[in-house]
Amino acid sequence: MNLYPVLLGLAAFFSTLSGGLLAARLSRSRLGALTAFAAGVLIAVPLFDLLPEGLKLAAQGGVRSESILQLTALGFISLYVLERYFSVHRVCEDGVCRNVRHPKGGLLGALELSAHSFVDGFAIGLGFHVATSVGVVVALAVISHDFADGINTVTVMLNAGNPLKSSVRMLLLDAVAPILGVVTTLFITLPEQALVFLLSFFAGGFLYLGAGDLLPEAHEQNPPLVSVASSLAGFLLIFGLTRWLNV
Repeated sequence: MNLYPVLLGLAAFFSTLSGGLLAARLSRSRLGALTAFAAGVLIAVPLFDLLPEGLKLAAQGGVRSESILQLTALGFISLYVLERYFSVHRVCEDGVCRNVRHPKGGLLGALELSAHSFVDGFAIGLGFHVATSVGVVVALAVISHDFADGINTVTVMLNAGNPLKSSVRMLLLDAVAPILGVVTTLFITLPEQALVFLLSFFAGGFLYLGAGDLLPEAHEQNPPLVSVASSLAGFLLIFGLTRWLNV
């Protein structure tokens, strides 16, 4: 059995865990800036990582590019409906009504992040099925952005009003997910077309989490300059990583 994919999955585990623990440690005093940073990351990952990879695989597998965009829209709308339905309640007191967030919304977002991490691990294993060099490159890409994934998981959970203990539990799930994905490839192989569909669907969900959920929260919590600078930092981090890894 080739142990290299499993070892690289473990590296992704520690990368995710480190990012999430950093977010948990700083959450009380700097959650606003981290929220803006996470929003930038979640918007950039679909634009510079998931969708380009999905379009590349689609061209190889004969899948229409229109299908990619339609699945991205479906992912956006699906998480929007679920997150708004479960996480927002209308509360009226003395004739004044306001929206109150429910922790379930953050749980849905964190579960989608964990599912994406599982697919990342699966992609590492599939890469080694093609060639060792391909597997290493894919793993390097996954490990590089998993630190930000850990930050995103904790930030999404805390932003929805979940306690720190529950946020750390979801962080552990997100961190373990790449290892599970790698191990799964030792026993089964997912059709390439299914990977295309999953990447597109997750891209839409991440766009919603970043632009529709975290970014408005960041605008409320921060001065304008802090929101813009922090979200741009997350955006540029992913842009730089994807450019470097595709050189």
